[in-house]
Amino acid sequence: MAAAPSVAVVLVGQNPTPALLSALTLPVDHLLLVASDGTLAVARRVARAVEALAADRSVRVLSVGSDPHDPGRVAGLLESVRTALNGRPWYLDYTGGTKVMSVAAALHHEHALPPEARAWRFYLDSHSDLLRSADTASPGRPVTGQGVDLRTLAGIHGARWLADRDPKPLRLFLDGGPAALAEAFPKLPESELNGIAAEGRVLAHLRRLLGGRPDSEVLGSRRVADPFRPGGSIADFDILVRHRHRVLCVETKSRAEDVVARAGWTVAKARRVFGGATHVLFVYSGPVVADLRDQVTAYNPALSARHVHVWNLDALTERVNSFDAVRDAFFPSLADTPARAAVPDVLPPEPGPVPDPGPPLTEPPVHHPGPEEAPLLVTPLGGSRLGALAAMHAHRPARALVLPSKQSLRARVREAAARALRAAERPDAPPADSAALRAEGYRDRVRLAADPVDGYDSGAVQRAVQEWIESERAREADGHDAAPPIDHALLDDSTRSRPVIVDITTGTKAMSLGLARAARHGGACATYQLPRERAVVCLTHGRRGLAGRARIDWSLVLSGYEPLPAPLSEVVTGPARDQVDVALLELAGSALVAAATGECEVWWDVSLSDPQGFLTAQERPGLVLTFDDRAVGLTAPARLRRRTAEGPLREVSPGAWAQSVFAATTHLNARCDVAGRVLALTRPGRNVTRAGELVDWIAQADPEAPDLAEELNFGEPLRPLVVVVDPARPPKVLATDVSLL
Repeated sequence: MAAAPSVAVVLVGQNPTPALLSALTLPVDHLLLVASDGTLAVARRVARAVEALAADRSVRVLSVGSDPHDPGRVAGLLESVRTALNGRPWYLDYTGGTKVMSVAAALHHEHALPPEARAWRFYLDSHSDLLRSADTASPGRPVTGQGVDLRTLAGIHGARWLADRDPKPLRLFLDGGPAALAEAFPKLPESELNGIAAEGRVLAHLRRLLGGRPDSEVLGSRRVADPFRPGGSIADFDILVRHRHRVLCVETKSRAEDVVARAGWTVAKARRVFGGATHVLFVYSGPVVADLRDQVTAYNPALSARHVHVWNLDALTERVNSFDAVRDAFFPSLADTPARAAVPDVLPPEPGPVPDPGPPLTEPPVHHPGPEEAPLLVTPLGGSRLGALAAMHAHRPARALVLPSKQSLRARVREAAARALRAAERPDAPPADSAALRAEGYRDRVRLAADPVDGYDSGAVQRAVQEWIESERAREADGHDAAPPIDHALLDDSTRSRPVIVDITTGTKAMSLGLARAARHGGACATYQLPRERAVVCLTHGRRGLAGRARIDWSLVLSGYEPLPAPLSEVVTGPARDQVDVALLELAGSALVAAATGECEVWWDVSLSDPQGFLTAQERPGLVLTFDDRAVGLTAPARLRRRTAEGPLREVSPGAWAQSVFAATTHLNARCDVAGRVLALTRPGRNVTRAGELVDWIAQADPEAPDLAEELNFGEPLRPLVVVVDPARPPKVLATDVSLL
């Protein structure tokens, strides 16, 4: 066995934290950070951070080019690395990058190095903060955050502080208490004095519990520099806590009701500056409100108790009174992670028998099988079922296995897939009910795996897929293939069996890698869908266009929505009309429907008619327009809103408006994934520009990128398009024929 590698290749995507941690953890002399052109800026920020923290290693940034979905470019780049190393091995961390980048890189590493080198191929388990190797017998390696502080974590996300010290009022309170603060600022309103005092109490308490620990850090108020306006601030935090590389953003409130109103924006800015694993803690003074945590979740279900904590100030200081209590309350996943020093450096495996390499590789088909060949299909089921349904249309399989993970929503998936398959094969036939689907054989052609797989166990995924492929081929060999007939002239000469396609579009990267490895060992094609181009990428045969459009039964996808029975202004009445701009939603929806030359269905958020549910309607698209396999969500959060059904209208800040837009975006994304896009509608007037800047900032748009004409397209589902609508002169984007996109 060769010596341990001295080089590591680390993939970098939009989230830079995993790349930084891996780059600091793997014991190498040379680091190659691999990104695409779209994430080069992120990779360069990671490189600067590594150079500052680990001067003993060289860092180089490489790009696979402008297309992060080209497996050939990924394999070609890694092949040049292999050639340059002249046979010496290298580590690979495939956590970052697009799914195609990750899978192509992992497969190349597996192919280029001997089987025992699987111990040098890693992905970051974000729950336990362990680098997991492809050798499942090897223990995971705890990542190190040596030298990483809050400034570093913000910096790799493109954020920096305007000042690096606590504000003067806070320093006065910490040094001299309320009397010193009141003496220095005698004209400060009592409400502001109380707010500073509450913030100071929490800060002093947390510093007392975590101060002096080398793995922890507690900062007072910090303001984040505005990338759009020099000298300005785009966000601020009351208190910032770091333990290892995990971050807790603390907000103190004098009134309990402010927690509910500000929760969404606080979470949005925290995740933008420190990444998705960041937690938020709200501390409020005054009487205890027993159901305040439930109110936050009711306002926005995405603000789960796992990531958003709510504590009364007195309860916090009394009950969270030790470091262990802080860790267990706010960083529970780190309690079971072994300390960095307890695990030795990554070393080559001990000499001994070579690990079982698994089944031998089987050559894939000479050409990519088209729908006319009626292939077998394996498609995973992720958080959204759109990927599985689109795969039915793309490949029109003789039989299909829908493979759910333990995290998937499986209700009515088999029926939805059968409907999509029937619509692809019989586009002119009227819709069929469940009985007709069964009678025509479509339901029997789709199987939902009885046992969900662990989405983080690529080996288990691979075994499940290979077993199904082998069983289907055995059925075919025994003459039990009752699927649609196939012209045997189309079959592969070497096997004379029905071709197999394995879709890797949805699910975790570990799941996609298991699917791709099953395809490689089963002589199948592994494909990834490109919705923007209506194409698929085969890891073996390259890009292939799709014929026609998938017809989706959207009633099985858009939970919480129903077909709009009448004009929106007629079905939404009462105070709900103040929560969202119904007139703008109706205008934009009507314009897009009129512009469509193809069929369009209009769905509305039924919570708008709920006496209490309407209070959170601004967190969801009010209307969703569906065009075959595309969905456009229209959201128009009002500038004046109610906090209770009978309460007064209150002005909404640009930050709160932007957060509502992003909440609506993630709401549609959970249902439609890359097949959806959100238009955020607003009227001309005050703060329109600022609200748009905040939406772009949350969505990580590059403020230095050249201005592009605003257009409605697909492929970036988490980047909403802000549209300023003057009812007298509707913008051109509302004249887009979405049915042609």
